[in-house]
Amino acid sequence: MGNKKIKIIHLLNTNSYSGAENVVITIINSMKDDYVFYYASFDGPIKEKIVNERIHFYNIKKMSIFYIRKLVKDLKPDVIHAHDFTTSMICALSGINISIISHIHKNPPWLKKIGVYSIAYFLSSFRYKKILMVSDSILNEYVFSNLIRQKSEVIGNPIETSRVIKKSKIKSCNKYYDIIFLGRLSEPKNPLKFIEIIGRLVEGNNKVKAAMIGSGEMMDLCKKQIMDNNLSENIDLLGFIDNPYPILSNSKVLLMPSKWEGFGLAAVEALALGIPVIATPVGGLPGIVDDDCGEICNNDENMIDEIKKLLHNDLYYSNKRSGALKKAKSIENIEDYIGNMGLLYSKLIKTEDF
Repeated sequence: MGNKKIKIIHLLNTNSYSGAENVVITIINSMKDDYVFYYASFDGPIKEKIVNERIHFYNIKKMSIFYIRKLVKDLKPDVIHAHDFTTSMICALSGINISIISHIHKNPPWLKKIGVYSIAYFLSSFRYKKILMVSDSILNEYVFSNLIRQKSEVIGNPIETSRVIKKSKIKSCNKYYDIIFLGRLSEPKNPLKFIEIIGRLVEGNNKVKAAMIGSGEMMDLCKKQIMDNNLSENIDLLGFIDNPYPILSNSKVLLMPSKWEGFGLAAVEALALGIPVIATPVGGLPGIVDDDCGEICNNDENMIDEIKKLLHNDLYYSNKRSGALKKAKSIENIEDYIGNMGLLYSKLIKTEDF
């Protein structure tokens, strides 16, 4: 290809900012000197974020075969790096004659059983040059995992603790929170369970102060549950915040009551700031959180007991905080991650098969 830079499209089926979007931005910013990148997704809050990062943005009006073909005609990419299931499958069906990477960030329940969606993804997998997954649990729990294992790779997420620490210091935060929820207000993240747990903690200590950072389709339901349970003085519903790290660093505990997860990047970000994490045993979270830096909890009672210990036992909290900082440092991988991604892109261009 001479001196021409490889053109790569990161394609997402979203219009807002969350874990997968964070990963894509990190990849692009870390590799933009070597490749030409476009971020393609629906118009919405994410566009401002992408433009501010000085990344090329392409507005795809609908995730359909027609618009995938239009994207390829307009941009003429060498590789499409498709994120998550729907985006990957539509690319596979579109008939485009370029390399496709399917990058899976989520671990939904349908993945574990034979059904329309799990079969459809398996059939589409023949079209992908490579399947990337953010945690072992996604590959191991997929009902057809043995049939796609040869072209699959568990790549994790890019972890750069220095970036989180730096962003936490950009501005000061004059609010203090005992417990934080950080993530999309959607079913997988289980925000209503977070509100329920806070309600139970408030019964024993009405001074508990919590905040929920994120937006999503369950925003109205969250508002209603907070109002119905008289928790307006205890829970601040902050919505989407471009840089949540100053608030996170000024808090004591991150609570992740997720129903399912892919990786669990918010947990790593909290640990990087010395914030212990209480989480459910789903997705990649058991590989991130342990009893040195937080707790993996199997039920509500376990969560509540652990939070109480962290809030009221200073020595216990101090030990967990030290463990959080050590854990974050031990799983930092940004250089290896970006190096591996570069090798993958190079192979896609140089050869037809792995």
